Amino acid sequence: MNLTGTWKVKSDKDPGVTILKLSQSGDSVSGTWQPAQGDPSEIENGKVVGETLTFSFSRNTHPINVTGRLSGDTISFDITGHKWGMCKTVHRTATRIALN
Repeated sequence: MNLTGTWKVKSDKDPGVTILKLSQSGDSVSGTWQPAQGDPSEIENGKVVGETLTFSFSRNTHPINVTGRLSGDTISFDITGHKWGMCKTVHRTATRIALN
């Protein structure tokens, strides 16, 4: 399995689309998380084990932790962030749109 490519991340509730660009080397993953609005964030601590992808990034100085499960050209994500002392997890689905 190689996650390298461009992925479109969508929500059932939010109309915007996030673009996830990944580059995989062995079990290490790097790239950027580009939300519909705002600047891109660099992926940190990216790792793939089996069909599970984990990484983190910062959004407006707030840490975000991501766990994804790959199935073909689709990744189902649980995205957890902390803000104002509260923890929130949202679910998103990404589909591969390019292999670059």
